[in-house]
Amino acid sequence: MKNMTKNATVLLRREIPPLKSRNMRIAGEVQHKHSWPTTPGAFFRIYKDEPLSLEMTFPEGNPSYRVMLYTNLLGTSEEWGEIEFRNNLSGNYTLSVFPSKCGIFLFKIKYSPDNGKTWYWDRCPVAKVIVDPEVAKDIRMYTMIPSVSGHIGDWISALDHIRDLGFNTVHLLPVTTMDYSESPYAAADLFSIDPSFLDPSDPRNGLDQFEAFICAARQKGIKICVDLVLNHLGISSQVARHCPEWFMGDHDEPDGLLRAGCWHMNKWIRWEDLGVIQYDQPEPSIREELWSYMKRYALFWANYAAYTGGMIRLDNLHSSHPGFIEELIRTLRSAYPDLIVQAEFFSDSNTLLKTSAKCELNLLLANPWEHPFAENLREYLRYLHEISRNIRFLTPITTHDTGAPAQLYGTPDAAVPRYFTLALLATGQTGMVQGTEHGALEKIDFIGRKHSVSFPTPNRHNALIRKINNLLHNFALFHEGGNIRFVDQGHGALIAAIREGRKNPKEKFLLVSNLDTVNTYQITFPLSDMLLQKGSCRLQEMIKGETILLEDGNGLEIEVEPCGLRAYRISS
Repeated sequence: MKNMTKNATVLLRREIPPLKSRNMRIAGEVQHKHSWPTTPGAFFRIYKDEPLSLEMTFPEGNPSYRVMLYTNLLGTSEEWGEIEFRNNLSGNYTLSVFPSKCGIFLFKIKYSPDNGKTWYWDRCPVAKVIVDPEVAKDIRMYTMIPSVSGHIGDWISALDHIRDLGFNTVHLLPVTTMDYSESPYAAADLFSIDPSFLDPSDPRNGLDQFEAFICAARQKGIKICVDLVLNHLGISSQVARHCPEWFMGDHDEPDGLLRAGCWHMNKWIRWEDLGVIQYDQPEPSIREELWSYMKRYALFWANYAAYTGGMIRLDNLHSSHPGFIEELIRTLRSAYPDLIVQAEFFSDSNTLLKTSAKCELNLLLANPWEHPFAENLREYLRYLHEISRNIRFLTPITTHDTGAPAQLYGTPDAAVPRYFTLALLATGQTGMVQGTEHGALEKIDFIGRKHSVSFPTPNRHNALIRKINNLLHNFALFHEGGNIRFVDQGHGALIAAIREGRKNPKEKFLLVSNLDTVNTYQITFPLSDMLLQKGSCRLQEMIKGETILLEDGNGLEIEVEPCGLRAYRISS
């Protein structure tokens, strides 16, 4: 009995926590009208220089109602506060507030029917808004292939040519030291410049020379897009030699490293030079070391992009580890609040929506080259506008991975109407690959340490590219979503559409392009297509410079040559 008492434990009662009342109730099934999507999981986007504008209406129209926005929009994600709606009487309430920073933010509505004595939570779920950097609104991107562009001194000299064409962003393929395969996407060292890019007349080291290029780009008003490769590394890289446990294993390989690859045309392509990084390491300390190292790699290069007001490109995001990517983007956003995050991510629309909502991707790479015909491209453009409230797409005519326009469409001249269509009929973010302006007949092979490449007709399309980029830069309606109406009657070769400014309804354009490389077509547009019901209409063609005056009752009949384009600015 004595021993039992000695070994017995004392029963202690846990403290009962108090309940702190916020004096809140859950609202009943009242049919409020909201100006934002309220379905579970819904989200929408604004730019940082745009206000979050909300409107809410109560059917009973009680003037004593008060409505509050409960949100973390004005501080950090952990800091929530309240902003009161303006009472416009008759049951209508509005609010307009500018976000303080970029990121993913939440808000919920609370209201009081008795001037603040009793408060109710709106029954709608918490809403989500993504705030994008304002510089992401206008992206005219030129993809530079370092391996055929000489040394870093030559890159600096090329900036004037790129700026003269009207591009404001340079996408630079990875410049890190390459592994034995000499692919820029097979890094041997993640923190050094490949020696083949160094200017032999410059005594500075690689990073010092590269920083001179970054400073020159910023001075010329050009943003830099750095390419981050997070899924794989060269099999002879420093990481593979020192930390082979960071990779996925394959007992069939002599070095024990699983090779990376991709699906193309229903066939698995195996990349012999690349080992797959294993982010879901079971051992916590190894996982922490790996994640920390790769985040520091991303921060290292993102620093250069942020210095120019630019962006990062996440290579093959659809093959990346979701958990690591979410944490990485939070880290990048904390360090560089206005950095643009662009991703190569090919999947179905539902997956794109879910990933964008979780990861705050500012731009996704579109794939318009997979829509070669007018009918398909028209529907794809319509889709880009319909989804633009949730996802923004970068729409280049080709990429460094695809064929050149001459290979895809039969002639180098096809590049111009395609670029015109994607620059002025999408939502304001576009681009092209080095060599397109020169009429490149084939895709530039970016693998291998080369020095230069020649083109059949240097500067073949400079003048037209410059005019298209100037239009994109000078008119805000080309950067808006959902403001397009196709007026080509489903033509098999022509794409024609009206763009009307939402912020400035007086801005109107009729845009016409002929994707046929051989045939000329005629098409007629009634005066009503110009969004004018009566009176005269003045059309100023912004590419060729002609002016047309349409009288009441007359339509516009034009003939469009092969690969032709027209940009009519409409005024009453």
